[in-house]
Amino acid sequence: METRTVMQREREEQSSKMSQSMQLSSQIQKKTFTSSDEDASYSDFYPIIPADLMSVKELLDMDNLPRHRTWESLKETLAANKGYRRDEWTMFGNEAEKVELDVIRNQRVLRKRVDTMALRKQAQNKASAHLRYLERLSQRAPDFAVPLRAHTVWEGMTVTLSCIVQGCPPPKVTWFKDGWPLRMSDQPWNYSLQQKFGVNSLEIRRCSPDDAGKYKVVAKSPLGEAMTFGTLVVNSYQGAVAGSESSKTRMKYENAAQFGSTFPPTWVREAESFTLQCTFTSALLPSLQDATWFRDGIQLHPSNTVDIKTADDNASITFKAAHKELEGVYTIQLRTCDEVQEHSAFVYIEDASAAVQGGPASPLAVQVSDVNKDYVFLTWQPPSADGASPVEGYYVERCVVGEGEWVHCNVNIQKMCYYPVSGLKEGTLYQFRVRAVNQAGAGRPSKATEPVLTADPLQHTRTTVVKVDRGRTITVTKDELEGEVKAPLPPTNVHACEVSDTYVVLSWSEPEPRGKEPLTFYVERSLAGKSSWEMASLEMEVNSPRFPVFDLIQGQQYLFRVRSINRHGVSEPSEPSAPVSLGTQEAVPAAPHSVMAVRDTDTSVLLQWKEPEEKDDVLGYYLYCSERGKRDWKTINNKPVTKNRFTVHGLKNRQEYVFRVKSVSRAGNSSYSDESPPILVKAAISVPSAPSAIALLLCTGSEMVLGWRAPARHGGDPVLEYYLDQREKGGKTWREVNVKPAKKRQFKVCNLTSGDFYQFRVFAANMAGVGKPSESSEAFLCEKWTMPEPGCPYDAEVREVSAGSLVLLWAAPLYQGQGPVTGYFLEISEGDRSDNWTTLNEKPITDTHYKVSGLQEGHTYRLRVAAVNQAGVGPASLPTEPVTAHTTVCVLLIGVYSVPLEPF
Repeated sequence: METRTVMQREREEQSSKMSQSMQLSSQIQKKTFTSSDEDASYSDFYPIIPADLMSVKELLDMDNLPRHRTWESLKETLAANKGYRRDEWTMFGNEAEKVELDVIRNQRVLRKRVDTMALRKQAQNKASAHLRYLERLSQRAPDFAVPLRAHTVWEGMTVTLSCIVQGCPPPKVTWFKDGWPLRMSDQPWNYSLQQKFGVNSLEIRRCSPDDAGKYKVVAKSPLGEAMTFGTLVVNSYQGAVAGSESSKTRMKYENAAQFGSTFPPTWVREAESFTLQCTFTSALLPSLQDATWFRDGIQLHPSNTVDIKTADDNASITFKAAHKELEGVYTIQLRTCDEVQEHSAFVYIEDASAAVQGGPASPLAVQVSDVNKDYVFLTWQPPSADGASPVEGYYVERCVVGEGEWVHCNVNIQKMCYYPVSGLKEGTLYQFRVRAVNQAGAGRPSKATEPVLTADPLQHTRTTVVKVDRGRTITVTKDELEGEVKAPLPPTNVHACEVSDTYVVLSWSEPEPRGKEPLTFYVERSLAGKSSWEMASLEMEVNSPRFPVFDLIQGQQYLFRVRSINRHGVSEPSEPSAPVSLGTQEAVPAAPHSVMAVRDTDTSVLLQWKEPEEKDDVLGYYLYCSERGKRDWKTINNKPVTKNRFTVHGLKNRQEYVFRVKSVSRAGNSSYSDESPPILVKAAISVPSAPSAIALLLCTGSEMVLGWRAPARHGGDPVLEYYLDQREKGGKTWREVNVKPAKKRQFKVCNLTSGDFYQFRVFAANMAGVGKPSESSEAFLCEKWTMPEPGCPYDAEVREVSAGSLVLLWAAPLYQGQGPVTGYFLEISEGDRSDNWTTLNEKPITDTHYKVSGLQEGHTYRLRVAAVNQAGVGPASLPTEPVTAHTTVCVLLIGVYSVPLEPF
């Protein structure tokens, strides 16, 4: 009994301890992976400590339990290990708490790492998407900002053909010569191709006649392609001997005609006649050479308004009356047995005087389409100039050919640039024209269309020609095969073929069979959902399967049906059309944007802009320019430009201009774009001007050392090299001196004959090509210098020009005389051409520089230098270019062969 009581108590204690342990365990929060916005808390964590040992200990301490001999030994063992067990369980509890805290800490670290990786990946995705967006935003088709230019060089010279290409992604550039790809591997010693920062350059070393030809550069990218052309002409000598009077220059194609004088960009007032003309270097050979004219790539032929003449060494084309449709790029193509040469220039057609003060300009490009027996459809383009007020609409006029009377086709002005004309007579020749209208009244009419004959467009389908023997034919009409039809059948397929905001054009098919009798039609209409029908063509006879309906109400839906009529009666009505309603008014297109002008020549710029996003209905663009600050806008083109770039000619050199652009559509012109940034009109790059002031610095009897003054204008690119020609005094033929270009402004001419007189001229060259030659030098005697005095100094520079002083620098003379140079004398003259020279220094100065003081601000001076040795004073240098004393920051090259460095 006691045993059962003890066992029962033991079970109760164990149950109580287990319940307490479970309760303690339930208070512990089991942490899992938390999100980044959850924070871990450590205040609710407790270690789990089992309590089994306590129940066993109580059992052993009970005195009323029966004893066994093993109980005593077990009790002693427990007493001995009591302290150890307590320490062991305490240590276990502390370690468990540490482990759980470490697990929670690692969870937080892991969660933080996961969140960091996720944020980093998200940031990388956003950055990649933004980069892709920027790349798409910056994409544009290839375009040549600076095209290739023509070059003319001497045989043996080095020439560089250059162009600047733009585009994103960067386009692939390919060079062609006379239509064939140019491979650098064929002649690596002669050709050198470089591409850097968008500048593509082809260097041809030691040019020969075989290098002459037409070079083309093609830039391709996934967005499109662009190309530019440039012609290289190589002059060569044949049988030339130094000093020979029989030496001569010839072109690569000696017997072929070349262009002589050509026509420049031309401006013609509307309705006036104009002629384009060019000459050739020799008469054209019959059957071997021919001149052909083109406008915008379309060949032109003689007509009653165009006269084309080609005679001997000239060609011309004459237009009896200028119209806006004639504006464009005119090209004459000279075809010879060896090559094809071209010259192009733009012809601008200016507006004639307004019909009324403040009235609009004339529309253009009136086109006739969908010609029927009594119906045609007209389209046109709006004018570039609105006049004193915006264009409100248009009047369409018609004229029967031969009568000369123009009649209005529409009572109310038509706002859109298209109109259906009905009520015409079958088999009659008509001409059409359009006038723009604003508040001031109707403007000048457009050019009249070509005569249009109103006829059945399906007549050819009703006629069959049958060939019989001996070349005879029999014509069979469908009307004869169908026989006589009494009551006509109703038309079919009634539908709206043209819908606008003011009218609807109905179209249908004639009944089959139609019969011999002439057929006309009645058009009926009804509101959708109504059963009553009314006549829509009450006031006119409809002869064609086309009919415009004007008196419709916006927002209402209509049904239409048609009846056929012949002399036997009226047909049943056709099946009704689908519901038809007026359309919405077309909106004018958005204006272009990002208008930018790029320098081209001294009188032209290249204008570029970005098209509007919605450009499906855009017909082209009108351009306008104004001098900066004047707000006097002038129309550049009167025929819409279809591309987003245009070269504007006829500008004033060194004048600043701003530009703006309009989009053109059938709905009218857009608003103006934003103004372009101002641009100063001057050449982007051109050949340098001619050098000057050739001087003899030294002569040894068979050699001469020459020096010269740099070009006044470098053409927008530094002068890289010089070429010299020579001839004997009195001779007419120039002979090339140096094949390898001279890099400095002095050159030693060898193999001369002592006792002869020689003249020289110099060419300067830059990246654009070789410029014009200098004036001929004076005749220099080739005789060894033995004079005791030194020669003239050279290579002088004026620096630090101020209101009262300047600094003059120079180089020592090449010829020293009998003794070394001991000093220099400086002379000054006031004025541009005065010969009154005053010595600046009483004693010779030993330096090759000198500060000239005591100048008067605003006065102009010239200077020269003479060298001194023990034998005396040598000849003075040539006078410098005039220098004005004023405070500025500049460097002017002067002296024997120096000039002011003018800004390009």
